[in-house]
Amino acid sequence: MKRLRNEHKLTQKELAESANISESYYRKIETGNNSPSIETLNNIAKALDVSLLYLINDRIEEMENRSEIEELRLREIFKNIPKEQLDIAEGLIIQAARLRILLDDNWKDILENGEYERFSQSKDQIPYDRKRPIVENYDNRDKTYKDIIKQLTELLPKEAKSSARENLLGG
Repeated sequence: MKRLRNEHKLTQKELAESANISESYYRKIETGNNSPSIETLNNIAKALDVSLLYLINDRIEEMENRSEIEELRLREIFKNIPKEQLDIAEGLIIQAARLRILLDDNWKDILENGEYERFSQSKDQIPYDRKRPIVENYDNRDKTYKDIIKQLTELLPKEAKSSARENLLGG
């Protein structure tokens, strides 16, 4: 996105305004510290005069890289899982890494855009505050992530569990 923005000779502020988002939120997206909604990506794609698919492919690669880094971190934390349990642990680690990336991005979005939004079913209805769908997603993903981490911890030998917990809390 940065390359395209520079090719269009736009500042982050100009592009953010064009995409109808804040400059700080756009900066986080461009640096890979936040994953925007499809709607936001579509607005950015329009501002950059590219297809949504073009931007999504770029975002997928960036998210996969972040996920791989998180997988390595989790593999280190859970390296003491017995060999006979590794098949089970492998899938759990991959799933936990992906969830952690999504959770981080959801949290940043919630901080940037809040937990509630003004909503109405039609233009004739008075808008009311409702919890944003991303908050529900965050809550569900967080519960699943915690369940997976608990399963992984239970696969560890007793003497390695406290060390894993300390590493998770510090990570």
